[in-house]
Amino acid sequence: MKQYKKPLKRSVLIGTISFVILLCILLSTVQYIRYRAILYDRYEVYIENILNYAAGGIDTDDLAACIRSGQTSEKYDALQKLLDSMRDRLDIHFIYVIEPLNTEPVDNMKNIIAGASQFEYANQADELVYLNMLTGDSYSPETAEKYLNAYNSGKLSFFEEISQWGDDYTGLLPLYDSEGNKIAALCVDVDVASIHGKLLQNVTTMILTIALLGAGFVLLFYRWAARNVTSPLEQLESCVADFASSCQNQKDPDALNIQVPSIHTNNEVESLAVAVRKMSEAMQGYVKSILYTESELSRMAVLANKDSLTEVRNKNAYDAYAIELQAKLRSHGQPFAIAMIDLNSLKKINDAYGHEKGDIYIQQCCAIICHAFSHSPVFRIGGDEFVAVMLGADYEDRSSRLQDARSEFDRRSQDKTLEPWERCSAAVGIAECREATDESVEAILKRADSDMYTEKNRIKQRLSV
Repeated sequence: MKQYKKPLKRSVLIGTISFVILLCILLSTVQYIRYRAILYDRYEVYIENILNYAAGGIDTDDLAACIRSGQTSEKYDALQKLLDSMRDRLDIHFIYVIEPLNTEPVDNMKNIIAGASQFEYANQADELVYLNMLTGDSYSPETAEKYLNAYNSGKLSFFEEISQWGDDYTGLLPLYDSEGNKIAALCVDVDVASIHGKLLQNVTTMILTIALLGAGFVLLFYRWAARNVTSPLEQLESCVADFASSCQNQKDPDALNIQVPSIHTNNEVESLAVAVRKMSEAMQGYVKSILYTESELSRMAVLANKDSLTEVRNKNAYDAYAIELQAKLRSHGQPFAIAMIDLNSLKKINDAYGHEKGDIYIQQCCAIICHAFSHSPVFRIGGDEFVAVMLGADYEDRSSRLQDARSEFDRRSQDKTLEPWERCSAAVGIAECREATDESVEAILKRADSDMYTEKNRIKQRLSV
């Protein structure tokens, strides 16, 4: 018998083990990167929504005055209650407003306000934050540098920090007063220790699954190689090689199927063929489960752009849509107009009848807006603020659409047969794009906002008569 330098049995054994190891490394690395990106993207969307919601409740001019004077105000106290409630209701670690000062080892941050849980009020009252309180050595110079860089960027930023309070993923949103001066930074910390656990669990499951499948694959091939090289063996070797070449970058799970030839040898070769077929089905099932997971994550991304109370699109969706409008503006494409709607009396409803009635009030106001602008995308960009972008037929009929909305709000607000939370009232303003002068969608939105405030003053004057 001819002696080979590389016996087939040993070559198959080494080759199959190497393939399983490489597959484990490759798929685990790819899955780790993809899954990590998806998880952090979800956290960023979650944090951004929280920051936008909290920022909507901040009067920056009043807060700036508090910082300068060192004295709290009614709005400061109201903001404290808002942040406290968010700490108790939301899955966050901290929510606070600070002013990054420098990167020195001591007093590199100034606390402005911070949300505290009921437990902290009851058990850690002496550790609570107060206005203009310096942080001492609570923040290392490295951490302070992250905050300072994010603050100086002037825009929403995200970074991860490991401190004495744990492993947090932080979102920082600079706050500006009405004159455009940066006064402080609104921050939200979310504990991301669970992310690492999920990543480890996901990768471990993948490695174990591939390892188990690979172990069976290696064992069967080892037994197969222990026997004489036969024609069925050559056929099986050929089909496995074809599968290895076709599965590269293959995204169709049905295509990840080893076409095992019909082998009827009544020995280990036939058993191996059956095992390879089962392995193929198991791999298909695993890939399908991954695709299903990706589909669910995509569905969750859609939900992240929808306002849960009114089911219209939210501020995050509006920001993305504004980019498309900006492109239309630059290319002198389809003309459009923006309607700005601000609900009246929401705070009074909440205070007098509770937030549940306030939610009903918001939903009914939203229904009026959606009916008036039935062919336009509607966004809820704040607690009591909505935007409708009029295109096509709604744009051509924009004056009627605007009048319909105002008339319906006027009618509902004066209908004494309705419950107080059903007497919907809102100020509606509109602004059209001016292709010759408008350079940004933000400028159009500001004009719509100005028109809305003019309408709000008209409503107030009418009610005061």
